[in-house]
Amino acid sequence: MLAFDAVAVATAFAAGYVTLGHITHVERLLTKTTPIAVLAFLAYRSYELEQGGAAISRSFLVDVLAWGSKHFPLITSLTGDAIVIFGALYLVTSIVPVLRRARYSYSKKKMINVFGQVGISILKRIPILWTRYRNEIRKLEVQIERSLQEHAKSAADFPKQFTLPEKGTSSEVVLSTMKAMVKGEDNRWKDGLVSGAVYHGDDDHVGLLNQAYALFNVTNPLHADLWPSVVRMEAEVISMTASFLNGGNTEVCGALTSGGTESIVLATKTHRDWFRHDHGITKPEIIAAVTAHAAIDKACDMLGIRLIKVPVDPVTFRIDVAAVKWNISANTILIYASAPSFPQGTIDDIEALSKVAVTYGIGLHVDCCLGGFVLPFAKALGYPDIPSFDFSLPGVTSMSCDTHKYGYASKGTSIVLYKSKEVRRFQYFAYSDWTGGLYATPTIAGSRPGALSAACWASMMRMGREGYLEKTRSIMETVKVIKAGIATIDGLHLLGAGAAMIVCFGSRELNILKVSDQLTKLGWSLNALQHPTSVHLCVTCRQIGKGDQFVTALREAVEAVKKDPNGKLEGGSAMYGMASSMPAGPVEDILRIYQDCTLSL
Repeated sequence: MLAFDAVAVATAFAAGYVTLGHITHVERLLTKTTPIAVLAFLAYRSYELEQGGAAISRSFLVDVLAWGSKHFPLITSLTGDAIVIFGALYLVTSIVPVLRRARYSYSKKKMINVFGQVGISILKRIPILWTRYRNEIRKLEVQIERSLQEHAKSAADFPKQFTLPEKGTSSEVVLSTMKAMVKGEDNRWKDGLVSGAVYHGDDDHVGLLNQAYALFNVTNPLHADLWPSVVRMEAEVISMTASFLNGGNTEVCGALTSGGTESIVLATKTHRDWFRHDHGITKPEIIAAVTAHAAIDKACDMLGIRLIKVPVDPVTFRIDVAAVKWNISANTILIYASAPSFPQGTIDDIEALSKVAVTYGIGLHVDCCLGGFVLPFAKALGYPDIPSFDFSLPGVTSMSCDTHKYGYASKGTSIVLYKSKEVRRFQYFAYSDWTGGLYATPTIAGSRPGALSAACWASMMRMGREGYLEKTRSIMETVKVIKAGIATIDGLHLLGAGAAMIVCFGSRELNILKVSDQLTKLGWSLNALQHPTSVHLCVTCRQIGKGDQFVTALREAVEAVKKDPNGKLEGGSAMYGMASSMPAGPVEDILRIYQDCTLSL
């Protein structure tokens, strides 16, 4: 009878599975309903046990163990022991990491995020409050749209193109329109009023890059047989970059990517695959400072890797090496360091991190996207406070270095370096079973613009070692002038132990975001930062010789805020002021709305 019932249940389940499979996604439905079904069964089982008396008072587990002990006593005993041992191990390995991370996980912002997320979850279940919340978000969306429209091109002067023109437009008209649209947009960066963004910009240099791009406009490194010159240029760009970062290790190699973010994503992917292959790690973890570039957050989000954030020293803003060691687990594949960090321009203690990486047998990536073409030359020039940061340290396994920043190439190129070809091979994608043929790519993209590679090669060849030394010296001297000037402004102080191109400052007396607003009114465009609230200037070739000009403007901005300390925050500063006291969820919703607005007409 029992066997008949089992067959009947199995038959009914199979029939239902096949029938539902024609009208819905059965597996997804089962995945979502199984927990509810199990809870319902346990509730029924509880009722049955309470009502049934001694006849059915035993659980399924007791029945199974009794049956196994009778027929297979040895196997049942060993299985029971294994279940207890593995259960205990699972419990310990689940609890210990949580307790370990708890030591360094507390922060005011994290608590705001946790409780804020709980609040949002409650709001979603109260229709009236949720409607009001969505209405407020919609108001912000309208404000963002209006703000963008203030800087947008006039629809009257430049009609919006919602569809393809019925007939093609002549080359003369296309170029005329483009010249009219770009007119005036270059003024601020050419005048050196913008933090970062454009790193060289001299007419002769830009002219060379444009000519190089035109020569190789249609090239694609994917087709090495068609354009061997571009393939060689890429290899030479990689080799030239490695030559001043390899620390004497001639095995260092790399790849040319589309930018710092792709370089970091690829380094992350490489370490994930490397440690999965060599150590069987399937739940990888990466340790990074709270000041690490958001590209590592993006990489871990894309690749399904747990990212563990550790604090920095509150004065120097260097990563806390003790916190790194404390958070290393069996699943740790990589330590992420910065040289320098984007916010405060601090160079992490990479020598100490290298020792940790070697001791524990894990990777160490150095984000040198900003510093790759500055730190080596600043060190060669004898500037102090430039520690070891490259492959001269045995623990460093990868580096990212942007050629389109201080390498002075056109936007869209970066270099990711590895300590050996054996490591680099884990970056590649290779697929031999595609019906379209054998397929392999070194980076994320398939087709790539060879013109950008050619322009990058042209930039590095034009600059040469002497050119980079000269620009680095001029930038470092400008940084000295600006730092000395800030030290004389009452109410401001420098943040971090920045040794290169980043000048970060804040205030204990004034709202530094209001100072940033005043600088904007004076024509300057700086980077607002958070945790702690501060502002920085990334000094490029455009600011060379203009340090005193910046200090004068900053002094004027500070005086304006002192006269009106209660003035309203505007533009991006208002967003940062609001974000510091809001949980991550709503802020990230607003950021996504901003992206929607920039991609809409």
